[in-house]
Amino acid sequence: MLISGASLRRQSGAAAVESIFALVFVIVLMLGVVQVAFLLYARNVVAASAHEGVRAVVERGASATDAQSIAGRTVRESAGGLVNNLSVAVDLRPGGELERVTVVVSGRVKSFGPVPFPVAIRSSASSTREAIAE
Repeated sequence: MLISGASLRRQSGAAAVESIFALVFVIVLMLGVVQVAFLLYARNVVAASAHEGVRAVVERGASATDAQSIAGRTVRESAGGLVNNLSVAVDLRPGGELERVTVVVSGRVKSFGPVPFPVAIRSSASSTREAIAE
């Protein structure tokens, strides 16, 4: 079957338009993958900072204020400006000979890709230590 010249003229430029749509789709897909990678990294940083806060209290005998400072500093130094609205809460609960230590770190991960809103992240870590006699 032969294609007439009029039919060819109607299709001229169709490949360029289709290529542009495919390129936009691939770029948005790549930005989504990068954003998921940043979310996972921020989640790991927040989890590690909660662990560091608990470790400071249990292993070094730091106070709740020191643990809060250590956890917050860990997030700021490791994640840079990736995590906003950072909140660190430290809870020390006596329970006889052992004291339960819990550190909760939460914040919002900046949005820069196809997801148009910041994503909330939260992590907690807990352990026990011998109660300090006062």
